[in-house]
Amino acid sequence: MKFREITLAGERIHLLPGGAVLLPETETLVVADLHLGKGTSARTRGLLLPPGDTVSTLERVLLLTETYTPRLLIALGDSFHDHSAGKRLLGAERALLNRISQKVAPLWITGNHDGGPVPEAAGEWLEEYRCGNLLLRHIPSAVIPSGHAELAGHLHPKIRIRSKGHVMSRPCFITGEERLILPAMGTYTGGLDISAPAISNLFAHGSATYVWGTNDVHRVA
Repeated sequence: MKFREITLAGERIHLLPGGAVLLPETETLVVADLHLGKGTSARTRGLLLPPGDTVSTLERVLLLTETYTPRLLIALGDSFHDHSAGKRLLGAERALLNRISQKVAPLWITGNHDGGPVPEAAGEWLEEYRCGNLLLRHIPSAVIPSGHAELAGHLHPKIRIRSKGHVMSRPCFITGEERLILPAMGTYTGGLDISAPAISNLFAHGSATYVWGTNDVHRVA
């Protein structure tokens, strides 16, 4: 599969089909906003959603680890939809999570949904992580230290694309001079249009947007 390479703060970043990022210098795979257990959370509130969202999400993560064989997997927060999501994991979901942790060392960034370690998830939990000149965190920050750049999630960016008279909304990467916001990978996650102030205000000096097909990543004008 083809990737799109960008550079932030002197660090090479590969945007991958599927919405993940690879940091090639450190063999680090980065994903955002898995929201594992969102379907079971909805069912506890009486909202019946089709089952299988957690399995679907974990299968995509597993495929990424098998395709790119990273040394480290970093999940940028809201990996679990709530702090009790780990307790609700079914057997097949636990098995997939274990397979992933056997293939790659996981590092979990805490988000606003999973505000602390989830005991059922193997690996280290941190509020943020520094990789060279890159700061990895859940919520984008207002100020980024000089000489650094930020990788964040939380906002679930999406873009509206017009094609042959139809308008589609697609998850996307959005990047500027000093930050990259990753799309949400969770099966049941919604999204925020990149024109919304919560996103557009973070890119006062301009931005670039990327969407992916089956095997490649495209910049969208």
